[in-house]
Amino acid sequence: MSEEELKDQESQEEPLTEEEPVAFSCESCNEAITGWKRALADYENLKKDLMKERVAIRSAAKEDVAEELIAVLDNFDQAAKFQPSELSKEAETWAMGLMHVRNQLESVMTDLGLSPFGESGDVFDPTRHEAAAERSEDDKPDQTILEVAARGWKLSDKIVRPAKVVINNLN
Repeated sequence: MSEEELKDQESQEEPLTEEEPVAFSCESCNEAITGWKRALADYENLKKDLMKERVAIRSAAKEDVAEELIAVLDNFDQAAKFQPSELSKEAETWAMGLMHVRNQLESVMTDLGLSPFGESGDVFDPTRHEAAAERSEDDKPDQTILEVAARGWKLSDKIVRPAKVVINNLN
């Protein structure tokens, strides 16, 4: 048969639709089709499982990187707390450059999906905060955060590191 005759024959055949199941008289044909459908369903399930696994691996990798970056950012924050008040013009420019690097690092962390939490005045939540110390201040409500020793970080809804805080304990 020539190519033109094959094309004519193919165009004359009606395509099968899913509404019209094909009836085969041969039992082995039906078994083969059933097996093929099972294999196709298994393959689709495998693709879904692999996609979930990839997402879980990416999330775990982000969390591992986040823990390392948080430690570096904490070091920047500690260094900033002890910056001398009187610096030469060159040293002041150098310190500003370091703070710019710190801000870039924090920006990278937010791009990864991390967000900081824990601020003075918030209510202490033991699922999100770690009490580093307690003080009593009568002018503030009980169990509020007076000071943040280290910010907490979360990745989506998962707490990567709880905030270390000083809480008001009036009891």
